[in-house]
Amino acid sequence: MSRSFVALSLAVSCLALGGCKKEDPKTPEYWQSSLEGAKRPDDRVRVIESMRTSGNVNEQFLPFLHARLSSERRPEVKAAVARALGDLHHPTSLEPLTAALDPGASDTSVQQVNKAVVGALGRIGDERAVPSLVPLLRSKDNYTRIEAIQVLGAMKAKPAVEPLIQLATDEATEPFLNKKAIEALGQIGDPRAVPALMRTLTKERRGVSFYVESSFALFQLGAPAADALLPVLEGKDAELLTWAKAQGVNPASYPMKAAQVLGDLREKRAVPSLLKQLSFTHSDPQIQALVRMQAADALGRMRAPEAVKPLSGLVTEPDPTVRDAYVRALTLLGSRDALPALEKAAGSGDWYAREIAVKGIALLGDAREQPVLAKLAAAEPARTAADCKETGEEGCDDAAALGKKRVDQVQGYASVLEAAQACNGDAGCWSQRLPKANAVLLQRAALELGRLGAADQGPTLATRLAERDTEARATVIQAVDWLADAPGAAKKLREASLPALKKQLEDEKGNSNFVRVNEDLRRLLVKLERA
Repeated sequence: MSRSFVALSLAVSCLALGGCKKEDPKTPEYWQSSLEGAKRPDDRVRVIESMRTSGNVNEQFLPFLHARLSSERRPEVKAAVARALGDLHHPTSLEPLTAALDPGASDTSVQQVNKAVVGALGRIGDERAVPSLVPLLRSKDNYTRIEAIQVLGAMKAKPAVEPLIQLATDEATEPFLNKKAIEALGQIGDPRAVPALMRTLTKERRGVSFYVESSFALFQLGAPAADALLPVLEGKDAELLTWAKAQGVNPASYPMKAAQVLGDLREKRAVPSLLKQLSFTHSDPQIQALVRMQAADALGRMRAPEAVKPLSGLVTEPDPTVRDAYVRALTLLGSRDALPALEKAAGSGDWYAREIAVKGIALLGDAREQPVLAKLAAAEPARTAADCKETGEEGCDDAAALGKKRVDQVQGYASVLEAAQACNGDAGCWSQRLPKANAVLLQRAALELGRLGAADQGPTLATRLAERDTEARATVIQAVDWLADAPGAAKKLREASLPALKKQLEDEKGNSNFVRVNEDLRRLLVKLERA
């Protein structure tokens, strides 16, 4: 708020009071005098808010504010004083603030005081406030409950774990509150939350899924979550399977979602079970595909070389979405052994499936694959013509022009192969290409740097984490995550990138284009913060 606005607010307050004393606004006495002269509650609130924005409030104001919090009877004014104390976030405010709480409040105005006090206590961050905050998880006011949940999560309050578990799994509670409780359990990181989170991982209520919050919370818990997820992936958690059946949860959803979280955690113990999931069968083709795709993704992110052969046998899958999951996994693994299968796949399926395989060749090959691309480009006009004859898809009114366009697209991948030949395992060469790289070249450069373990290039690669192309961004996130494993690398990445990453996530909050990929970015942020 500008100084001129503060001055205007003070002038209004003074007019309402019939004139202010000529005292120094940098002193508590000035504001105390103004408050004492204010007869109406809204005038007193205005005085306090003007004081907050004046830039004059410091620790000298604490005795005055503590006394005012205790003596004030109007809830709206009391809430304003609590907010002012939150600005100062001083430990001495703990006692007067907790004394101002009324956990059983049913009056809306008193509930607003509770919310303001909880926010102030959160800014102070003193764990001694926890016993006073936990009862507010049962407040009649949802806004106060949300504030308490968030503060207790941020404070990593162990005494709140059991009440939060109850809140996370309470089917009589609003789903939004369930989600907030799940998030807080992830922040606290207590293993006691794992059984509840395993259930909310697949639970849906009123059409609302809790998967995003639960999977992230399990990721935050780390090793205890992995220990619980491994038997689930293998189908050996009989108790959970019985619960799932009673809840009407499809048993196949557990290996699928367990694979995702174990991939996030890069839990190598899961590799044998994930390899088995690549041949998972189910009467519903969609469920079968989803389980296999999640297993492929996890194996790729873990860079499990054992997965190259079975994944190579799956890339001729005709469905472009399913094929894309297998090809992406192979590009993460980085083995040239997959190239013959990709060449075969590039000649089968519709254009969208073919292009996915062509891109896979560009992300794995080098100059040796230039003739392969030339051959594929030469065959594309005939393949496009056949597609048009069969499907009459968009653009087929001029099949020759459409075929020419696709030829150009295939040939466009040749520049990536040229870069691979030029850089030939040189991390510095790949790093130099980052600033001007298009989406596909950026993916190749990121993969090369990640697979080379070029930790010194991590901060440079991290500058492309804001890439607008979501597939390229996902690849950069994965590569930076790999690089963060090197000794000391995460600390350097945190120092170089953390403020920008936090700002990016805040700026992009609610942007539907980046919701899914930014889940991976949030996980990277957690990893860097823990370094």
